[in-house]
Amino acid sequence: MNDPWLTVPGEPPPGAATGTLAVCFAPTGAHGSTFASWRGLTPEDTTLALVVPPGRGTRVDEEPVTDMAAYADAVAAAVRELRGGRRLVLIGVSLGALLAYETCRRLLDTGVPVARLCAVAGQCPGDFHGRGEDVTVEDARAFVAGTGLTDPELLADPEFEEVLLPPVIADLRLAAGYDGRRGAVPQVELRAVWATDDPHVPEVTVRRWAEWTRGECTLMSVEGGHYAHQENPAAVIDACLDGLPGTRPSRRSVLGAGATAVASTVLGLGAVASAAPAARAAAPMGGISFDGDPTDPVALAVAMIRQNTSNPGDGAITLPLARMLQGIFRAAGVATEIVPTPKDGNVHFFARIPGSGPATKKPLVLLGHSDVVPAIGDRWETDPFAGEIEDGKLYGRGSLDMKGVNAAFVAAVLRHVREGAAFDRDIVFWSDCDEEQGPYGVRWFLAEHPGKVAAGAVITEGGWVLNQRDGTTPMIASLTCNDKRSLLLRLETASYATHTSKPFSGQAVIRLGEVLDQLGEWRAHIRPNALSRQYFAELAGATTDRPFAEALREMLAARTDLRRDRAGEAVVRLSETPELHNAMLRTTLAFTSAQSGYYPSIVPGTATAEFRAAFLPGADDPGRIVAELRSLIGNRATLSVVGNPGESEQQALDRLRGYLATPDSDYDTDVFRAWQSAVRRTHPGVRATACQFEAVTSAVPFREQNVPVYGMYPFTVNRDMLKRMHGTDEHIGVEALRQGTETVYQLLAELRTRA
Repeated sequence: MNDPWLTVPGEPPPGAATGTLAVCFAPTGAHGSTFASWRGLTPEDTTLALVVPPGRGTRVDEEPVTDMAAYADAVAAAVRELRGGRRLVLIGVSLGALLAYETCRRLLDTGVPVARLCAVAGQCPGDFHGRGEDVTVEDARAFVAGTGLTDPELLADPEFEEVLLPPVIADLRLAAGYDGRRGAVPQVELRAVWATDDPHVPEVTVRRWAEWTRGECTLMSVEGGHYAHQENPAAVIDACLDGLPGTRPSRRSVLGAGATAVASTVLGLGAVASAAPAARAAAPMGGISFDGDPTDPVALAVAMIRQNTSNPGDGAITLPLARMLQGIFRAAGVATEIVPTPKDGNVHFFARIPGSGPATKKPLVLLGHSDVVPAIGDRWETDPFAGEIEDGKLYGRGSLDMKGVNAAFVAAVLRHVREGAAFDRDIVFWSDCDEEQGPYGVRWFLAEHPGKVAAGAVITEGGWVLNQRDGTTPMIASLTCNDKRSLLLRLETASYATHTSKPFSGQAVIRLGEVLDQLGEWRAHIRPNALSRQYFAELAGATTDRPFAEALREMLAARTDLRRDRAGEAVVRLSETPELHNAMLRTTLAFTSAQSGYYPSIVPGTATAEFRAAFLPGADDPGRIVAELRSLIGNRATLSVVGNPGESEQQALDRLRGYLATPDSDYDTDVFRAWQSAVRRTHPGVRATACQFEAVTSAVPFREQNVPVYGMYPFTVNRDMLKRMHGTDEHIGVEALRQGTETVYQLLAELRTRA
């Protein structure tokens, strides 16, 4: 065999034709020499084959490969030629774990068996979303310095840097363009190895590999840092090669033994590892299984959070989570369906409990989106996809929005199923894949599958349960009956581009900052609509804070903008959740991005920013607000409406006006009354009222069909929790989640058929 991609160091071991071929994939920027210390430490019948990518080692003069598919195809072809009749093990360290994984996929697709895949100190495929961000020399230097890839003093040597950095840049670009969520999850035994002192890839990250095989996944630990394969080679070799067919298993302590142990350890439920997979709610066709009590909302929420369903903007990969849910519901005897969309891995999940009441009762749909916004940019105190519980709080992306609600829905439904309940209508749990962003959400589904759901009413995310000022006594619960709608606006300032040695007054970036400051100080008039007025009237009677109640009543009684604005500002100032109540009272502006510049020695000639204006139905007209903002900024910047592709400004405004004209959901219904009754049972003495939601949900397509949609976050929240929605260290209260689940359970109890 003479392939440049693989090299076999030293003499072939005895029995090399029938032993093990261990193919080793190096970490970022490295090549085969990183495994130099492995020679002489592997089992006698094991042949090491080292992957030698272009741009380093003996291939330093070749152009590096920055496409994962091309890389894996080339290595797979070389492995097929070299393997012969040997047992095949793929071992990848750090970035090499992804390379090994993709190579494994290709080998299995062509009928080549892989005895074991080993991921050492590597992030799993689901952590990469293929955004293809640019990678600079500065990024490569920071990576080398931050990971300890080489001696920092060597980076001061330009000649050494010239050799070291190109392969690092190539590998970082390869990772940036990789979307591991695409393609089938392979059926392969997987060893996930974490190093106890690794600051870059901790245990909780390595545990997520369990979601990326349909075979057995074993979690192993070794002492050492991120490059433990060099610091502690014997332990890493043992972790990867121990227990292969025909060899005696090691007595080493194993943190997770097979899929069952991994799942129970990950969920932290205290479950005992079992060799009987039929005893658990298995995840069909891949995805992590769930071994806990499916009526425990906390365990469910943890498991859901640990399924990384981040939506980068073009839709989330939700299939692994859907498979887990399918296993949970099937184990309870509930019929399920997974409906794919045109994007691979992007699916809707349904579970349906048939009703036994009159045929006129249409289904109640419990609608929860499974996708979450990404957790990038800001530094979390916990791993956003670990589902950690600290001080009575469950942390994780989606804990509040809205996997906590989904867990409450599922746990409440399955508690009724366990009790043998019969309902007067079908109860449908729908896990939507693209609520945050993406083309294949609820609107797409209803258009592509008309009549498939035929909902009589829908409950999704929305209203809140708030406490009194003491922070512990429930004050008011709300069920939202309409959403705000938003309009994306873009600012652009212009001057002229020039050399940075000749700065001038009126630079585009400075102008943009000045205009943003002015818009940031702008306030729309206080204009509560009918739903908001009803909510704030109930709030005035519910609060024990007398000045707050007086401000609320004064605002509601005001007949002029001046008096209403003055009282409304007092309401916001005195509120324990000022951002929430401000958004329920007026049009708001939220600034999301700013861009300028493209070269470090050029003063840019333009600068842009984008922001969203969010409108209450029945309050401000969007066209009037856009005109007011243009008048405010004058000729210092250009303000444009960002509509759908090919849409004019007038068309975008008219479309928004149509959304805002959608009627509120009727709250004279049995579902609304069932919710009020449930609140009385779980929060005695607390007022339960209709409300205006301050954000947008997937409810609009249903409301356009005159289907009532209600929104609830059934657990109590405070200002800190609300501020962290879509933000850093998102969390919910554990006991609040349990109590909120009880509210959902009691709501469904009102819909049970009576003997």
